[in-house]
Order: sequence, then structure tokens, then C-alpha cells
Amino acid sequence: MIGHRGEPFKKLYAEIHPRLQELFGTKQPVFLSTSSAWGVMEAAIRNVVRERVLCCMCGAFSDKWLDVALRCGKKAEPLQVDWGKHIDPKALDAQLATGRFDTVTLIHNETSTGVMNPLPEICCALARYPDIALIVDIVSSFSAMPVPMDAYGIDVMLTGSQKALALPPGFSVFSVSQKAFARAEQNRDRGYYFDFLEFKKQQMQNMTPSTPSIGHIFALQSKLDEIYGEGLTNRFERHARTNALVHEWVPARGFDFFAEDGFRSVTLTCVKNSRGIDVAKLVRDLRERHHIVIDGGYGKIKGQTFRLSNMGDETDETVTQLLAALDDCL
Repeated sequence: MIGHRGEPFKKLYAEIHPRLQELFGTKQPVFLSTSSAWGVMEAAIRNVVRERVLCCMCGAFSDKWLDVALRCGKKAEPLQVDWGKHIDPKALDAQLATGRFDTVTLIHNETSTGVMNPLPEICCALARYPDIALIVDIVSSFSAMPVPMDAYGIDVMLTGSQKALALPPGFSVFSVSQKAFARAEQNRDRGYYFDFLEFKKQQMQNMTPSTPSIGHIFALQSKLDEIYGEGLTNRFERHARTNALVHEWVPARGFDFFAEDGFRSVTLTCVKNSRGIDVAKLVRDLRERHHIVIDGGYGKIKGQTFRLSNMGDETDETVTQLLAALDDCL
């Protein structure tokens, strides 16, 4: 343990900061938040939304953002699609053309359904409306594929520790554009703990506004060593390769995909229970016989689906072991 207000901490933050900027694809400061990603998601609403936000909703986590915005006292409306479907950039454009919204929220990779939204096309749609801010959750795609914040014109980009970064939960990392900082200056009810301007002021001295989780930051430093030791291109290719292994297994075993073709996640596969198996039993058998844990479906599609992750530290070997264990239990 080190003191969080001394030179050792400043040195630690300064060492990891440029590597985080490279991963984020940004020249903007990158901040460390001792919270889950939901803390920063709420913070983005409080700091950035002027009056009315359009929430792109395609699954359990993106759907929840509407409720968060309303609880923060903002006027919020849904751009809702059925679970398993993607956010259509043309439908988004039609909503933005009304001139009613100043902010958009989006989850890039909706893990409840296995849908990966077409972020480049969505960002192109937003580019036609320079006064509208874009907030993007990349919790389960960050570090598994390139998501260049500055090139895409994203105003708040945030990730949590426990998904593709494969770190313990309870920590998040985010970056903020100049446009979002300007919005924050105008919003008086942004609070303190998640005040973007406090984060910016403290980061200039390699500090955080409040007490950080030192253990998480050491873990992040170690993870960045692993990521850059492997090489970003190799890491991205590994995720694509392990994802392909799962995608080959699904139809070969008589299952279907829950997410629509062309919009499936590269880090997680949501498998539709088209064979009508006992998903709860499958989850239990995997845990008891092979010490492997998978998710038996999230929210309203529990039991109708199960989810297989290939993100973070998973390799060809570990994913092959998972698929073999599934075969054994099926």
C-alpha cells in the first residue's frame, strides 16, 4: 500500500496515463474512478445532459440508462429496439433531426443480448449534429478491439474493470471531451464525487478527487503491462479468434444465436436455447463437474439463453476447454 496523496501515487498515475490514452484513442485526460461503471454512467448524465437525452435501448443495461437519466431529473426518451436487435443509425438520425435532444447514450457491446452496435456508423450519424453530445459505454469491448474515442467524436467514453480488462470489479476508467467539459461547466447539479471538472483539475497533478482504490490501480498497471506485452494487434486478433471458436460451436451443436446476424459481439456470445435444454442444470453441471461458470441468461431472457464469454484473459486453449466441457454436460 502507498499513500494516495503522495509522490508514489502521482508517479503511478503518471506511468499508466499515456498507456490508457493510447487504449482510449484520445489525447484527452483519462480518469480513474473508484466506482462501478454505473457511477460514471450516472455522472455522465449529471455532467453532460442539458435538458433532454435520447437513450439507445437494446438490452438490460442500455434499457437501465433511461431510468438512471430520469432519476437524475433529466427529460429522457427511449430509442427502443427488441432485445437481440441493434440500434439502427438511420432511426437514430431521424430522432436527432427533430432537434429535441442534446445528448445520446449508447452501450457499444450489450452483454445481456450479445449485440454489438455499429459504433462507427452511429458516430457518423452524430457527426451531422455537432451540438449533440455522445456518451458511450464500452465496458465489455474496451481493450478487445480498437475504439478510437477522438476519431469517432465520442464525448464521454467509459469502461469498468471487470469485463474485457479482466480485473476485480468495483473500479472504472473514463475520458471526457472538451465539449463535455464545457457542458459540465454549465450544469450546476453535477454533485462532487463525480464532478468531471474536479477529475480534470486533480488529474493535471496526477491525482484523483477522492480516495482511490490503490489495489485496483496497481492491478491496472499490471494489466497494462500484459496488454502491451502481448501487443494490441495480437490482443485484438486473439479476441476475434476465440470469438470465432464459439461462433462455430453454436450452430454445430444445434443452437441459434440470440443476436441478429452482422451485429454479434466479439467478446461474448448469447446463445438462444433453441434446443429447449434445462439451462439451470447445464450451468450447475459445468460448475460441479468442470469448475467452470457461465451465465444462464440475463433478466427477462434467463433460461431462454445462456452466455459464453471469450473476453479478457481467455485464450484459444481456455475457450476450447469451455466448449469441450459444454459438450460433456450436454
